[in-house]
Amino acid sequence: MTSTEPRRRSRWLWPLLIASLSANVLLASYAVTLSWRLDLPLVDATSPMRILPRAASFLDPEDRVIAERAFADRQADLAHNEAGVQAARARVIELLQAPELDPAAIRAALYDVRTWRSRSFDLVVDAVLQTVEAIPAERRRALMQEFQAR
Repeated sequence: MTSTEPRRRSRWLWPLLIASLSANVLLASYAVTLSWRLDLPLVDATSPMRILPRAASFLDPEDRVIAERAFADRQADLAHNEAGVQAARARVIELLQAPELDPAAIRAALYDVRTWRSRSFDLVVDAVLQTVEAIPAERRRALMQEFQAR
């Protein structure tokens, strides 16, 4: 082992630790805010599979049926994406536990997690748009006023 190998490893360690800490703080603040706004248990606040049904529970019965149908149309895709997120997270953990850090592989694995999450977000956006497009304007305005008051 040369004298530069330990230094090279430690050079990557601090930026990775700072990036990891920053990402964790960002994700934690997002989850706590979402949990608080939707009155969800914290463990449920990061999964679209749990958020959409809970958000639909705030709607009037007529509108809830619309939202539930929009969610049901995408449920299989959301489940597939959630499995992809879990697999990608497991890969990140595996890479971070490896004896030798491979920053390029870690970066690629983190981008994979982001890609899966982005796909889930797109499905959620589609479900929300399908729902609000079907709700009459006056009920939609009343819903938004109630939501803002929370």
